[in-house]
Amino acid sequence: MSGLAYVGILLVAMMGAAVTILMPLVVGAFSDSGLFSEQQVGFLTAADVAGILIASMSAFFWVRRVNWQRGMQISLLLFILMNLLTLLTNDFAILLVVRFLAGLGCGIGYSIALAALGDRANPDKAFGAMVTVQVVFGTIGFWVLPYITASYGYQGMFQFFNLFLLLALMLISISSPADEKQQGETLPPLGRVYLPVLLVFLGVVAYYFAQGTVWAYLERIGVAAGLSVAEVGAILGWGFAISACGSVLAAKVVAVLGRNASLWLTAVLQLACLLALYVMAEPHIWLIYALATVVYQIFWSFIIPIMMGIFSDADKSGRLIVFCVTAFKVGLVMGPPVAAAVVSHVGVLQVLWLGAVAIVLSVVLLHLANNRAREDLNKEHL
Repeated sequence: MSGLAYVGILLVAMMGAAVTILMPLVVGAFSDSGLFSEQQVGFLTAADVAGILIASMSAFFWVRRVNWQRGMQISLLLFILMNLLTLLTNDFAILLVVRFLAGLGCGIGYSIALAALGDRANPDKAFGAMVTVQVVFGTIGFWVLPYITASYGYQGMFQFFNLFLLLALMLISISSPADEKQQGETLPPLGRVYLPVLLVFLGVVAYYFAQGTVWAYLERIGVAAGLSVAEVGAILGWGFAISACGSVLAAKVVAVLGRNASLWLTAVLQLACLLALYVMAEPHIWLIYALATVVYQIFWSFIIPIMMGIFSDADKSGRLIVFCVTAFKVGLVMGPPVAAAVVSHVGVLQVLWLGAVAIVLSVVLLHLANNRAREDLNKEHL
């Protein structure tokens, strides 16, 4: 894969996560338009995610059968076109279809990008670079988009996306990676691939379930402790920007400690952060909240490329890595409703315990998946 093709793939992967990363702003832009009810806003936001989910779940059947350059060109053009059509209608039903098709285009490109990155000689490093550019894009979006949506509404947000999508399309059209596993690549025997893939899939779901509980309620936890909404927003925003350090360091730490030790390092430090949030009290609430949430976000970015690296090793056919996106979305969809039930019955702080249990369960599953994947690789080499 040439350097230009690699950059293009990273941009496609970056835009694959754009709607998810900036979802709070997407919801806010639709809501502030005054054109849609709260329920309609929820459906419009979910439409993109639904398209991404369908594309990623079906990619198992087609990702190694299509020409990657043509597939990404079509997906990016579809995403761009649907974003342009968003300018032309305020009708809820039409807009719902438009955003679903945008998500479908997004998910197709994202799935191909994941497969291409998984084919790299060092997938941990490649996925780390992917997370880094996603965090950088998210940081820019959180800083810039509130001003754009204030002037141009939700339509302006999706045209902001188009600027980066056009750049990705240009790079992919100039140079695109070839699918080296396209011809004749078959899945290994059932038990040798599906057990480690199932373990890592469940591990990723459990981890993102934790984020759907903890991350969704970090703002409320800060406000409940006495911080202002502005203070909490500033802390979380800077923490998100700083979290890029985690994905940058992931491959280097794994090279020194190994994946399993890196997984448990993440669990220990994130659990310490959750404990600090649970017991924080005056006069150091601001400092404790800032340190705990920043470190928590750094190790969230840190563990993602490790999880995806295990996913890649668990299936050398390269066809199942696309389910990583599905696992992300499943966990994020499951987390908030469960957390809401916990908050309504026992209070907002108790979601921290829920998140802690999910993180430990995730790391156990990922540890087992990594061991099984390594054992299978060793058997292949004997």
